[in-house]
Amino acid sequence: MSDSAYRWPAGFPVRIAVPGLLLIAACIGIVSIGDLRSGLFDPDAVLPGSLSAWLALPDTLLLFWVPFAAAFIVYAVAAVCQVRSGARPDRRLFWFILAVAIVCRVILQFSPPTLSDDIYRYLWDARMQFHGVNPYVYAPESGEIAHLRDDYHAGVNNKDVPTVYPPFMQAAFMAAAYLWYSPASMKLLFTLCDLGVILLAVLMLRRRSIPEERVLIYAWNPLVLVEIAGSGHNDSLPVALMLAALLAIDGHRPTRAVAWLSLSMLAKWFTVMLVPAFYRRIRTIKPFWLLPVLLLAFYLPYMDAGPHLFSGLLVYGDKWRFNDSVFSILFYLTDSLNVSKIIVAALFAGLVAFCAVRITDPFRTAFVLLGGYLVLTPTVQPWYLVWVIPFLCLYPNPAWILLSGLAALSYHVVIGFVLTECWHEETWVRFVQYVPFYGLLIAHSLRNGTWRDLMRPASRTP
Repeated sequence: MSDSAYRWPAGFPVRIAVPGLLLIAACIGIVSIGDLRSGLFDPDAVLPGSLSAWLALPDTLLLFWVPFAAAFIVYAVAAVCQVRSGARPDRRLFWFILAVAIVCRVILQFSPPTLSDDIYRYLWDARMQFHGVNPYVYAPESGEIAHLRDDYHAGVNNKDVPTVYPPFMQAAFMAAAYLWYSPASMKLLFTLCDLGVILLAVLMLRRRSIPEERVLIYAWNPLVLVEIAGSGHNDSLPVALMLAALLAIDGHRPTRAVAWLSLSMLAKWFTVMLVPAFYRRIRTIKPFWLLPVLLLAFYLPYMDAGPHLFSGLLVYGDKWRFNDSVFSILFYLTDSLNVSKIIVAALFAGLVAFCAVRITDPFRTAFVLLGGYLVLTPTVQPWYLVWVIPFLCLYPNPAWILLSGLAALSYHVVIGFVLTECWHEETWVRFVQYVPFYGLLIAHSLRNGTWRDLMRPASRTP
C-alpha cells in the first residue's frame, strides 16, 4: 500500500482532525474509569513505599480530572484554530466536527452518572407520577409514599425536598421512564436534546453568516459532553427550546417565539429572564397571552398541591449555595445571606432592564443575561455553564471557554462527601476557577471594547 493511503485528504485541516481524534480517546478514558465515586483515590489506603504512595496528593483526587483535562486541552486547541482560521466554509470539516461530536456522546452513554445523582431524582419524579402521586406535594422521604421506594431511591438527593422541576420537564421524565425505567433512558433523551442544541446552534450561525464549523465550540466542549451525555443532566432540553425561541424572535415570528420561550420556562425557569427582551422586540402584548395559557395548561394537573406547588423551588432559592463568585464576596462584606441576595437581585434586575432597553440582538441579550446570572447567582453547578456555551459559537470569549474547563474542579466537593459524608467546599477551588476567569474576562473586554459592542449584532468577525 502506498504512503498516500495514510495521508489526510488534500486540504483537510490536520489541526482540527488530530484534536478530534484525541477528544474521542479522552472520552474513552473517562468511560474506562467506571464508577467515578468508587474510583476516588485515597492516599491513606495505599501501601507505604508503593507507586501509589509516591503519587499520593495531600487530598484525594477524582481520577476523571486527568482525561477531562486532556480533553479540554485538545478542545481548546481545536477551538482556537477554528476561530482564527478565517477559512471559507469546508463541508468535509463540518461533517467531521459533527461526527466527532456524535461519537463522543455515544461513548459517554456507557459512563455511569456518578458525578451527580440528579438523574435518580428524574426517575423518582416519573415513578411517583406513574402511581398517581403529585411530586410537588411529597418529598422522596415522605412516609406516605414509602411503598414506592425501589433500588434507585437510595440515589435520590435532597430527599426532604419536593421536586423543583416544572411540568414540561416532568413530562419529559415520564416519557423517558415510560420507554425504559433506567438512568440510561434519561441520558439518551437529554443527549438527543443536546444534539438538537447543536443543530440549532448551526442555524444560529447561519443566521449571522458565520461559518458553521464554529459549532465546534459547543459540540466538542468537554463540560457539555460530561454533563449531558455522561451525567444525564436535563439542561439540554430547556436550552434547545430557548435557542428555538431566539431563532423565532430573530426571524420575526412572535407567536412561535413566545410558545418556545414558554416551554423553555416550563422545563427550567432560567429563561424567564428573557421575557422583557422579547416584549421589547415584539412590541405588542397579544402573543404573550400564550405564556399564561401554557403555564396554566401544564400546571393544571398538579394544582392539588395547593400552596406546596412551588415549595421545592422556594427551598432551592432560600438554602442552596455552591461555587459562587461575586455572591461570596458580597456575603463576606455584608455577613448576611439575605442582604447579599437583595444586592444580587437588584444588580440582575438592572442588567435585565439594560438588555431590554439597549441591546437589540436577541442572541447577545441571552448571552449577556445568562453570563450575568452565572456571575451573580449563589449557586453555580458545573452544568449551569451548558446554558452559556452555545453562544460562544457567536461570541468566542476566551474567559468563558476557560471557565468551562475549570468548572470541573468544583467536583472536588464530591470527594469529601463520598469519603466523609460532609459537604464542604475548599476555598482554593474557587480561587483556581475564578481568578483566571475574571482576569481574562476583564483583559478581553478592555482589549476588544466589549461594552461598546453590546448593541451590535454578531458578525462574521469574532
